[in-house]
Parts: sequence; C-alpha cells; structure tokens
Amino acid sequence: MNTGTGAGTGSHAERKAAWAVGGSFFAGVLMLVAGAVDILQGIAAVRGNAVFNRVTGYAYTFNLGSWGWIHIALGILVALTGLALLMRVPMARYVGIALAVVYFVAQFMYLPYAPVWAFVGMALAAFVIWALTTDRGASLTGSRS
Repeated sequence: MNTGTGAGTGSHAERKAAWAVGGSFFAGVLMLVAGAVDILQGIAAVRGNAVFNRVTGYAYTFNLGSWGWIHIALGILVALTGLALLMRVPMARYVGIALAVVYFVAQFMYLPYAPVWAFVGMALAAFVIWALTTDRGASLTGSRS
C-alpha cells in the first residue's frame, strides 16, 4: 500500500499532468490555425475587402490596411510559434504565452471590424495562455521522448 504524502504522488497527478501536456499540444495546433486565419484576415483587410465593418468614432481606429499588415505579421509569428510548440522547442512556450497576450489585445482592438472572429480569437488566446502556463510535463524540459 502506497501512503506517500508528497505532491505529485498517485494517479490523480498523472492525469492532471497528461491533461496539461495535451492542452499544450492542442495550444500549438490552435496557434497554427489561428495564425493562418489571421494571415488570411490580414490579406482581406489590406485588399480593402467589404467583409469588414466600417468603423467611425472608435478609440483605436487605424486605417483598415494598417490593421491588415498588423494581422499578417502577428499571424506569421503566431503560426511559427505554434509550429515550434509542436516541435517541443523549449523557448516556444514562453514566446507562445507572450504572443497569445499580444494576440488577445490585438483581437480586442479589432472588435468593431470583425466582432465574431475577435471574440473567438480572444477565447482561443485565453485557452493558449492557460494551456501553456499550466504545462508541467515534457514540453517544460524540452525532452523529445
């Protein structure tokens, strides 16, 4: 009979660690997808697509083309970081957290232009932040077992 008293003993800790590592893997996939969608969204904005709402009187108003270039650059960085997470690059976890915060803020500022995608993007960013900050498994050490 195991009567260990330390943290991390028993199957509950193993299940919790497996969930966090799975969440971290899923965060990498989400970052790849969100980055690709952000690139496409940026291209549509640069081209002046009529899909986006015309906004007046908004505190964070930029030219729609400027927002497009911001989203293209951010989308490339987010997608590359997602790929690095899937490859278990140790630094990718920290870069992913920072980029997810920037992505969250960018989506908040983009709310009037594409409200539905902005809310979805903010939810994805929040999940990515949670998954990467709770990961205590193999991706923390960068081991490729």
